[in-house]
Amino acid sequence: MSDRACAWCRGPIPATARRDSVCCSVRCRQARHRFNSGVGVAGARGDDVLRLAYADPPYPGLSRRYYGGHPDFAGEVDHRRLVEQLDGFDGWALSTSARALQEVLALCPPGARVAAWVRGERPTRSAGPLNAWEPVIYWGGRRDASRSIMAGEKVSRRPGERVAEDPHDVSRGAGETRPVVTDVERDASRGAAADASGLAAADASRVDGRRIDVLTYRPGARTTEPGRVVGAKPAAFCRWMFDFLGAEPQDEFTDIFAGSGGVARAWEVFAGRAA
Repeated sequence: MSDRACAWCRGPIPATARRDSVCCSVRCRQARHRFNSGVGVAGARGDDVLRLAYADPPYPGLSRRYYGGHPDFAGEVDHRRLVEQLDGFDGWALSTSARALQEVLALCPPGARVAAWVRGERPTRSAGPLNAWEPVIYWGGRRDASRSIMAGEKVSRRPGERVAEDPHDVSRGAGETRPVVTDVERDASRGAAADASGLAAADASRVDGRRIDVLTYRPGARTTEPGRVVGAKPAAFCRWMFDFLGAEPQDEFTDIFAGSGGVARAWEVFAGRAA
């Protein structure tokens, strides 16, 4: 074995592997490729830096059942204290269960919204309706209205700037003076509007697509991850969460409950820093 670590499972890469190998096996290489492709690299980058966070704690009442044997197990999570911790960020997302949604949402600040991950029902019998979705409470994030302006939309005048008046406007009295707009002034005004529209179009092009608050995706097991835990979020979920928070590569991101480390790995891919 060599002293090189696999970029996916962190195990040693065989000494007989190619010098440019970053994974220890074909299985790990394929798993890494699927995960990285599912996240993708962000295309937009601005100058402002937001502090964003994601929390995926054990859902209320299920901590010991699913995570009692995990090294980081510390009993039930105090969601009130968790929300207070999240309040220190510019934007955050918090996963919980449909059963606990009402209780957890009541602890969140005004303006918190609920997104839905439709993951499909679990293969089990049930006397009642099977749960097939998980709520994600989110607050804040990047909401820049200028990035929603499309080319050709009306450009608002600057504060305090007077609008040129039409000499044929009959809404004024006969004795009032009506300033005349010359052809040169009109052409200059049209040129300024075209320039502003062009800038708006260039700015809007930074947005890859619409941000929506519903994800329909049935995940598969990531069996090649040595640190995998129950409830580990898939790559598609991570990218969806980054997008509805308006995340950009220059932002600071904190994964409060690291678990398998998948969300932190996804952020490195999203920010273009993956090995």
